[in-house]
Amino acid sequence: MDLVGPRYIKGDGRFYSMNVIDLFDRAAYIESQRTKEDSHVCHGLLRCWKTMGIPDYLQMDNALNFRGSNRYPRSFGMVIRLCLAYGVHPVFIPIAEPWRNGVVEHFNDTYDKKFYRRQWFSSYAVLKRQSKNFQRFHNKQHHYSFLKGKTPFEMRQAHEFTPVTVGSNTKMPHLSFIPDGYISVIRFIRSDRKLDIFGERFDVSKNLVYSYVRAMIITQLHVVQLYLGNEIVDTFEYKVPNDL
Repeated sequence: MDLVGPRYIKGDGRFYSMNVIDLFDRAAYIESQRTKEDSHVCHGLLRCWKTMGIPDYLQMDNALNFRGSNRYPRSFGMVIRLCLAYGVHPVFIPIAEPWRNGVVEHFNDTYDKKFYRRQWFSSYAVLKRQSKNFQRFHNKQHHYSFLKGKTPFEMRQAHEFTPVTVGSNTKMPHLSFIPDGYISVIRFIRSDRKLDIFGERFDVSKNLVYSYVRAMIITQLHVVQLYLGNEIVDTFEYKVPNDL
C-alpha cells in the first residue's frame, strides 16, 4: 500500500490516491481521498478488503498516518489496529528506502503516466469515478511479464482463486484497544547499533551492524523478536498499553 499525493485538480483542490497491489496477481485497488488522515486510509482499506480480500500481510512505508504517533509510539495508529483486528500482519519497510515497496511504486508510476497525467478532470467527483474505471481496466487488460503475459484477472481465474473478503455491510470496528497480533519493522542497523521502532531506539548487538533485521512485535506477549534472515537473534520486552 502507498499514498500518492498530494495531486491537484484545477479548480477543485487537492487529493490523494491510496494504491494497493496484490503481490499474487498484481491486481490493483485505487481509493481517491481528499486527505491522508489515518481514518480515511482505514475506511479505504476496509472497502479494499471487501472486494480484493483480506491479505496475510500489508506492506507500507513509515508515514505517520500509517504507523501512529511519535509521542506515543507503542499505542500504534488506526491503520495498524485495523490490520491486527482482521488478522493482517503489517510490515514496515526500512526508513527512507521507498524502492523496498517496488511493486506498488511501479504501479504509482503507471497511475501517474497512464491515468492522472493523460486526461483532464473537471471535478474531484469525476476523478473518483474515472479512477475506478482505470482500476477495472488495469485488472482486466494490463499484461504483466511477471505473470507470463497474463492480466491480474486472468491470473486469478487460472488459479481459481477466491479471496476471503470482509462482509459488504461491515462497519468500521471500534478500535480503542490493541488487538493481538504481529507487527514487523524492517530496519538497517548502522554503526551506532541502534534499532529504530517507530521513533524509539534500542541498542542491538555489534554483530548486526550493517545488516538488515526484522523486528517483530508480538502484541499479546509484549515482546519484540529480532530476526536476521530467518534466525531469531534476540528477544526483548516491549510493553504495549492495554487501553487507549
